[in-house]
Amino acid sequence: MVFFTRDLYTGTQDNSGRSRRAGREWDRRYEAYSRYLDVIGPYLPRPVRQLAADGPHDAVVRAASFGTGELTLRLDTSGALGSFRGRRPLRLTFRGVPGRVRTRHLLGQWWLYQEAHLRSNGRFSIHVLFDEDELEIEADEVLIAREWSSGTGKN
Repeated sequence: MVFFTRDLYTGTQDNSGRSRRAGREWDRRYEAYSRYLDVIGPYLPRPVRQLAADGPHDAVVRAASFGTGELTLRLDTSGALGSFRGRRPLRLTFRGVPGRVRTRHLLGQWWLYQEAHLRSNGRFSIHVLFDEDELEIEADEVLIAREWSSGTGKN
């Protein structure tokens, strides 16, 4: 995370002893990130812009898998904030992901904040701050879909 670091997030919590100061810094960084998104937004794919602008804050990772350059996250958004809140699970599929991505540690984690970034090779990356970890996902595209309650994955 570049703008919304774990240290800053921890500082904004009421029991940190520095919540007021960290809150002001969070607001400054939020404004800077908003300006940054205004600049890079036209170069990001539409689903990435959607995630960057209004991510699934407080969604819980219920399943995560990685294979052959594809990372899939299944999120419970019943308690999420913003436009991603819903009764049906949200599936994020990142395609063209290089290397390997560890997924087991993501199960049960809460998606807190995200940042979108451009990569020098024309790709994008999404940095996610979870309640207990962070993940940087570099990819060529991301698909956002709601799953049917039967688990069929229809869109």
